[in-house]
This record gives sequence, C-alpha cells and structure tokens, in this order.
Amino acid sequence: MAPINQALAMDVYSLLRELDPNHWSAHKEAPFYARLNALKERVAEVANAIEANELSPAIEAVRTHLLDLRHTMESHAPCPEVMDAWEEFRRRVSPVYERYAASLRHLDIHVPSLRPTNYARNVFHAGNAIVALLCIRFLSEAQILGAAAFMMLLAWSLEVGRRVMPRLNDFLMGLLGRLAHPHEAWRINSATWFCTACFILACMWDLQAASIGIVVLGFADPAAAVLGRRFGTKKLVNGRTLEGTLSFIMVGTIAALLWLVAVWGFPMKAALTMAIAGAVSGGIAELFSRRIDDNLSIPVAAAFAALMC
Repeated sequence: MAPINQALAMDVYSLLRELDPNHWSAHKEAPFYARLNALKERVAEVANAIEANELSPAIEAVRTHLLDLRHTMESHAPCPEVMDAWEEFRRRVSPVYERYAASLRHLDIHVPSLRPTNYARNVFHAGNAIVALLCIRFLSEAQILGAAAFMMLLAWSLEVGRRVMPRLNDFLMGLLGRLAHPHEAWRINSATWFCTACFILACMWDLQAASIGIVVLGFADPAAAVLGRRFGTKKLVNGRTLEGTLSFIMVGTIAALLWLVAVWGFPMKAALTMAIAGAVSGGIAELFSRRIDDNLSIPVAAAFAALMC
C-alpha cells in the first residue's frame, strides 16, 4: 500500500503545485485535463484496493481521506467556460490533499505539504521578524526572556485549545485568513514554532547571535520562497530548489551583515563572518527540514552558527 499511495500523493501534489499562479499558464490547460482525469481514476483504484483489505484505524483514515479527495476532485473539476476555474479547483482540493497527506505521514509514508504562493504571508513573516528585532534592540535581556516565554506559552495554549475545541480552531483559521497554509488547520502552526524558536534564542543570553537567527528567518526565508517558486527549476530535496537555496543564502548574508554593522556596530570582517555562517547554516536547516518545522530549525541553526564565530 505504501508505494502506491506515496506515488499517488506525489502526483496530486505535483498537479496542485503546477496550478500555483507562479507556474500556471492558460496554454497548459488541455494537458491538465488529461492529467486530472487520469488522477481521478487512480484515486478510485487505490481507494478500492484499500477497501478490499482488513482495515486498521490508521488505514481507514487514509481510505476516508482518499474518498474525500476523489469526491472533491470530481465535484470541483474545472469547466472550460468558467473563468479562474483551475484556481478554484486548486483552492478546494489543496486542504483535502493535506488531510490525505497527514494520514499517510501517520503511517511513516512521507509526502510533502503544499506551500502555495502567498505574498501576504511573506510580508507578515518579515513583519514578525522586525518586531522581534526591535524587542532585541531596545529591551533588556530579562524583558526579552519574559516576553518570549509569554508568547510561547500563549501559542502552545492556543494549539491545545484548538485541538479540544473545533470552534476555536475554525475561529483562529478564519482570523489568519490568507496568512495560513492549508495544512495548518490540523498541524502545529508555524507561528507557534516561531514563538518557540524566539524563546530558545532568548535563553542564549547573546543578543547579537540571537538576532542573526531572526534576521535570517525573517528575510531570507520569504525571499527563498518567492524566488524559488518563481524561478526554481533545479530540484534539490524536500521540494526545495537550487535557486531558492542560493537566494536564501545571499539575502540572509546581506541582511545579517547590514544588521550587524548598522545596528550593533560590528567591524566589517567579523560581521561578514557571522553573517555568512548564519545564512549558510540557516539555508542548510531550511533545505533538510522535514519533520521539524523550518520556523524553528532555521533561526536556531543560524543563531548557534553565529554564536560559534
């Protein structure tokens, strides 16, 4: 069951990713209809194959989400005469795919999560980093630690609360609106991991090094997301591209260098060493983050690399 479901999930993921506005163009429409029809048939075949076996709860969850995926793909299949039909199809199918992907991960079948183009999220990402940097620059170490601890506890309390109370989850996802990725409705939110990373950095008691982690996450990660989706062609691992990773390192190095020189008054040579170490370490963490959210791994890796310089 594992290789069949993994291959199917990867094909659905590939279709939805190519429907992203950064990749989609109208002249591709005819081949997409053929791919969609073939995928619908495969979803039905895989669901029927699972139905023929004795089901455990985990496999039953996979089958349930497969049937939901099949129903959604059929009911929202694009019509040629409808404007923006493929975008509506992508918007409807993406969260259903994410539920199916989550059920496969429970069986240790790794498939990627969708990360659609979201400029509002990128701006929000950078805004959070700016707020954190202002706190680091103008608050005392004790105040920073207290604020980070409070935000982390609040974030994790909301995570627990939205698992217990579905209405709270619906409210928070509605509040986040365009900022949230589809999978965050039932997985730990990226903001929670960011708050956790801020607390870890606050415990370092080295504000200069800690700030490198925030700078790299806040500016290099959105740059890699935008440029990687727009221009990325050479695939690396975990859905990342060479172009996106190089953009991450370049933007991270420049942003960290400017921050260290302009705000902390570092000498150019020392600042450049710390900036490169932080950006490269953050880029490696972003590249290989799979089970650990990159909003946690990137700033921690970048900050500790800067601390070692």
